[in-house]
Amino acid sequence: MKLLDSRRKRALRVLEIGSWEGRSALFFLNYLPRASLTCIDTFAGGQEHQEAAARNAAEARFLRSVEGRFDRNTMAFRKRIEKIKAPSTAALAELGIRNRRFDLAYVDGGHRAVEAYADGALTWPLMARGGLLLFDDYEWKEMPKPLDNPGSGIDAFLKSIAGQYRLVHKSYQVAIEKL
Repeated sequence: MKLLDSRRKRALRVLEIGSWEGRSALFFLNYLPRASLTCIDTFAGGQEHQEAAARNAAEARFLRSVEGRFDRNTMAFRKRIEKIKAPSTAALAELGIRNRRFDLAYVDGGHRAVEAYADGALTWPLMARGGLLLFDDYEWKEMPKPLDNPGSGIDAFLKSIAGQYRLVHKSYQVAIEKL
């Protein structure tokens, strides 16, 4: 909330990668009352969800119901939401081809390092100058292999754009502002 307070009254173009059930979407739509939100998700879950679903029928049923919960949770805001059901790499490339720009992006999609890196790399050209790019789960270490967690991918992305951003926050989430 602190990071967004100065932008609260603006008509922001917000991009969310990884919407899941819509909880973060609801936060943005409620906290930023003039914002429009583009949500990208496959609604198929990440590696950790798919592995759990393969082992457990209840997890599989839960995973199949995620998109419906997103739709129900965000129904009151449907005029301010653009939902894109696709892998983030394809959706972000298409947004780039259409020359879309965003003032705020929240990356909370795939948790593998390569997925976090790709989401950052494909989102960065879509960011307006002064735009805020937020990565979630920087310190997430739920998977046993380091490259199956997002932190090293986020670090590699930040290194690749050195000099193009200002670090605003770095803890469990990382926030950078485009220069």
